[in-house]
Amino acid sequence: MKALALGADKAIHLKSDKIPDDPGSTAKALASELKGLDFDVLLFGKKGVDDDNQQVGQMVAELLGIPCVTQIVKLEVSDRKAVAHREVEGGLITVETTLPATFTAEKDLTVPRYASLRELVAARKKPVVVKDIQLPQSSIEIVSIQNPPPRPAGKIVGRGVDAVPILVKLLHEEAKVI
Repeated sequence: MKALALGADKAIHLKSDKIPDDPGSTAKALASELKGLDFDVLLFGKKGVDDDNQQVGQMVAELLGIPCVTQIVKLEVSDRKAVAHREVEGGLITVETTLPATFTAEKDLTVPRYASLRELVAARKKPVVVKDIQLPQSSIEIVSIQNPPPRPAGKIVGRGVDAVPILVKLLHEEAKVI
């Protein structure tokens, strides 16, 4: 609803009984739905917060056969072209591409705003199409999940300056880090 209140014309809710367990399944489901639609810009977040992957936006672009620019902080769209800016250490990279295209965004791309009450009420009248979908077969098989072994208890070797020689000796002989 928030996207509709902030200006989207319509929404499509892809609904499944199964939670996708890999980014490939999610990308295939999205690309399948998007194939029949007319669009200029697909905007994805930089990465998923659930499993911390950075793959769905790029995979959707590949499946649709359109360009993809990742981790953008600024986007200018005009005349069937887009200019995207990416921050890199020490500067910016500017990428120009034709539309339609896919972009993955850093959190600095926009400053979020709150929808007004009028926009929230108007959003309720906009269509939300709910589609039940079957997710494609996962390409990942989870064999097992287990917690890491517990860490050994810490060791106090002394206090103050008197403990330094003992600590250095232990780091050298037992931990073998120096």
